[in-house]
Amino acid sequence: MTTNINFFKKELKNWYKKNRRSFEWRDSSNPWKILLIETLSQQTQIDRADEFYKKFIRKYPTPKDMAKDSKKEVLKLWSGLGYNNRAIRLHESSKILSKYSFDELYPDFTILPGVGPYTNSAILSFAYEKKIIAVDTNIKRIIKRFFRTDNVDIFLEKNTDLLLKNFNSRDFNQGLMDLGSTLCTSRNPKCEICPLELSCKKYIVQEIKTSKKFEGSMRQKRGRVLKILLLEKGVTMALLSKELEMTSKVTQGVVESLMKDGLISISRNKVIVINDN
Repeated sequence: MTTNINFFKKELKNWYKKNRRSFEWRDSSNPWKILLIETLSQQTQIDRADEFYKKFIRKYPTPKDMAKDSKKEVLKLWSGLGYNNRAIRLHESSKILSKYSFDELYPDFTILPGVGPYTNSAILSFAYEKKIIAVDTNIKRIIKRFFRTDNVDIFLEKNTDLLLKNFNSRDFNQGLMDLGSTLCTSRNPKCEICPLELSCKKYIVQEIKTSKKFEGSMRQKRGRVLKILLLEKGVTMALLSKELEMTSKVTQGVVESLMKDGLISISRNKVIVINDN
């Protein structure tokens, strides 16, 4: 096992030096930048997330800058990225971070809305250089395939110290993320040019992904409603139904869904607005 791990580390390190993707936030130890890109890249291709990152970091270089702005303005900048709840959680996090610094929350950032074990590990690794593996889908896939293990969590629990010995955790994590998104992909992996191929167990289990149709989905309808509300100060249910060409019953369902997530609210005179509370 030790021989395999040493080979794994050596080849990954060499490959990453030559193939490392260049992003501004990659060399940053600013935890706000790390939280921002990690939130933006959830369920989003990294290149697209990077485009939005540049817009966000220009407008909100610190959590306090975002906290001072309205939820509506944050959603406007987020428009086009999808999964708007992420924007709301980021805005809520900025409010917490305007009162308490990352250093005060260290090492547990899960008090921040939307921050789970992976994002917490990413901040610890990239911003605080803590020896920790930030296990995302790419890293889990590579570890599973190379070492032929069905339980990656247990494997890492036993071998993290050895994997990260004499290896900067930022480079280890980002190297595997790059390898997983370019070569060791979920489908049609490029094994013939993979630096790990010589000792890889090639435990490739078909990953079945069921993608829901976006056209006509609740997610699309929610996005369309928010887009209208971002352009208008407020609209009535009847006007919203007319604009979207949806029945009042469907519109009601979409509005209730958005209200449940705290994205919108209805005033006493039945006007629907972005919820800035």
